[in-house]
Amino acid sequence: MQSAEAAKTKLKDLSQTVTLLDGRRLGYLSVGEGEPVVYFHGTASSRLELLLLKDLAHSNQLRLVSFDRPGYGLSTFAQRRKLSDVNADLNFLADQLGLDTFAVVSWSGGGPFALAYMSHFSERVTKMVVVGSPSLPFDVAKAHNKNPLARFVMKVPPVAMWALGMFRNSVLNANQDIDAFLNSDRGRKMLVEWPPSDSRFFGDPAWLKLMYGSMAEGFRQGNAAVRTIFQEHRLFMNPWDEPLRQIPGNKVMVWQGAEDTTCIVENAYKISKAVGGTHLEVFNGEGHCVMFSKLDKLFEELSR
Repeated sequence: MQSAEAAKTKLKDLSQTVTLLDGRRLGYLSVGEGEPVVYFHGTASSRLELLLLKDLAHSNQLRLVSFDRPGYGLSTFAQRRKLSDVNADLNFLADQLGLDTFAVVSWSGGGPFALAYMSHFSERVTKMVVVGSPSLPFDVAKAHNKNPLARFVMKVPPVAMWALGMFRNSVLNANQDIDAFLNSDRGRKMLVEWPPSDSRFFGDPAWLKLMYGSMAEGFRQGNAAVRTIFQEHRLFMNPWDEPLRQIPGNKVMVWQGAEDTTCIVENAYKISKAVGGTHLEVFNGEGHCVMFSKLDKLFEELSR
């Protein structure tokens, strides 16, 4: 049985922060020891998403570092007008941790922010793997439940905030008891809505507990977190405002599950074309969670 002191130490490790030059707080998580890899978490999530990759770190001598974007988890909310507004936060954190250069892995909504960083600071990035990422402008009506009303909702802030607030409540309720959630009508419906390859992950209580725990942490700041998700979706609905052509394409690998219904496959082709020279790999029979079924391959890519 875990001692109270061990539990306290673990909680402290999950709750590390640095104070930025403007006084804001930035939450981060570091797992493992070895070659550094910075992880960009998805939208409506947090630094704790990194725990889904902890075995990758411990088995392969990697130091994985993730940070909460402003408004998520432990990071102070800030109004962001462009993707690259996050760049200075990462540079400050990397300097504090003594990371001169590092690899980058991003999943889902973390992808556009990772690419924006690479557009300006490619000299610090040894290689990058972008997985299941939106390409901009992103059609939100083609994501998740294919709801054509999503375009309208995201253009009407009060309606969007209400809808995202309801989503927050559902995540927090499910996170209270993952096993009960999976056995509920709502949990069973969720599994049916995902493609079979993704349902294997979301139907695994241990995996889902980590995923929903990360999302619940992302909502820690309540309305500020809801505003953050809305803000990110609005950024994704605009065209790229970053010089993607400046990215050395030979450093970038774009991974995509052919059955992904969250960021459909056309996003990967558009990203690859916008950057130029990338290595694009589309995995048949895989969905949005393709990265988690290919951890050995991910390590191979990072160690080349």
